[in-house]
Amino acid sequence: MATIDMTRAGYVKKKLQNKQSYWLGSLLLLLVMLSMSACGGQGSQSKTTPTSISSTQTIPPRTSDAIILEMLNNIKTYGYNANPAINNGLGGLWVNWRYGTNPLQANMNGSGVPDSNLTSPRHDPLTDIRYVHALWLYKSLHPKDTQFDGEIARYTAILKYEFANPQNDRGWLYDMFIDLYRLSNDTFYKQTAYSLARYFYTNLYQPAVGAVYKTNAEHPHGFSRVDLELAIGCALIQAGAVFNEPAWGSAGQRLVQTVYSTAYLPQYHVLLTQVDNVLLPDGRLNPNPSIFRGRYGNTQIEGGSVRLGAVALEILSLLHVYIVTHDQAFLNHAIDMLTPLTIDQNLLGLWDTERQGYFASATFTGPDFQHPGIPKINRKLKESGRQIQMLEAFRVANSLTGDRYQVMQDALLDVAVKKAYYAPGHGVLYEETADWQPVKSKNGQPQDWVTTEAMGITLESLFSVTEAQPW
Repeated sequence: MATIDMTRAGYVKKKLQNKQSYWLGSLLLLLVMLSMSACGGQGSQSKTTPTSISSTQTIPPRTSDAIILEMLNNIKTYGYNANPAINNGLGGLWVNWRYGTNPLQANMNGSGVPDSNLTSPRHDPLTDIRYVHALWLYKSLHPKDTQFDGEIARYTAILKYEFANPQNDRGWLYDMFIDLYRLSNDTFYKQTAYSLARYFYTNLYQPAVGAVYKTNAEHPHGFSRVDLELAIGCALIQAGAVFNEPAWGSAGQRLVQTVYSTAYLPQYHVLLTQVDNVLLPDGRLNPNPSIFRGRYGNTQIEGGSVRLGAVALEILSLLHVYIVTHDQAFLNHAIDMLTPLTIDQNLLGLWDTERQGYFASATFTGPDFQHPGIPKINRKLKESGRQIQMLEAFRVANSLTGDRYQVMQDALLDVAVKKAYYAPGHGVLYEETADWQPVKSKNGQPQDWVTTEAMGITLESLFSVTEAQPW
């Protein structure tokens, strides 16, 4: 990790002392020039709050270590939302903010303005846990560095409030809590991982068909988000081994089998994103579920849209099972998904060979699992932060396969440092154009606000390159 060069600092100080008369003369000249400018008849301009940041304002850090510190300090300085409506007064992270604005413009929406609802502000607990994970990763590498200890204390209290009774269907949270226990030795995280796995098994897993799904009036035969179902299965397999709960492990194995038999497209080596009609009318598992299309809450869902953030989490879940159980089948599953996404193979055409990085998505437009159609690539946009999770996936796989994916690890590290990192905002944006520029809001302003989700993912991925045995 980069440190301050005190030797260079002392050298500069000495040079300044030796040239004191030169600087005094320059200062006098500057005062004369300012005086002449003031007499030129031009009226003074009032200071205004900036609405955007010029991409030429900041020279980007040149190393991943420097970027890590830039982002951690950005979050430490600007990320905390003290709104008493959040976490019973404990607060939490902003969803996003526009660096350099005063007062700070935060929780920006798609219209290019901050949210107006202060009584029920937007807040995502998942960003809190990613931040705490990043803080502990930094601490593990720099145990004598205390500059972020206050942040660890503040957000640990927040996490213990948010996850006092964990009920969340994101299977990758199990992996996060287990790693937080490894890093911090705080038994809260181990107990939370156990409680979450128990929730998966008791409340989400449907043993009659070996699946995880939801139902509502519009979808009475069940719908499932595939990446979450796979992650739940992988979490149960891990927890079964770690906590000596064989029934959990068996349920997890069955879930993984269900996902692969009803959502995995072997010709493309990817999983569908969301499926509908999980069950047949008689209640049995449907071998050919529909691709989910429609609204869920306020969100329009395209179940055939494959995005790299979800793919990376799927691969990491598989790799974590292999790390815990040494079951070669799961490493093979991960390799099967990773290799077609390399620059050399680029099976789906998602890698941008001209401007680097992955395009936003590949969408299968067919009606169902057995007839997915030909994928269409969205080449207009890129998800800046979420795609960097692929750096972590390749890095972990690399550590398990004798550096099989070193080219991809290096390429994605280059993307993270030189493309995805938005230097003017000291962070990472949610989304950019294909040539790595901020997209425009409805009001025409650039969406140049950094997001805690994108920064959290990028921090974890950069740390994975540094760790000898990444998780």
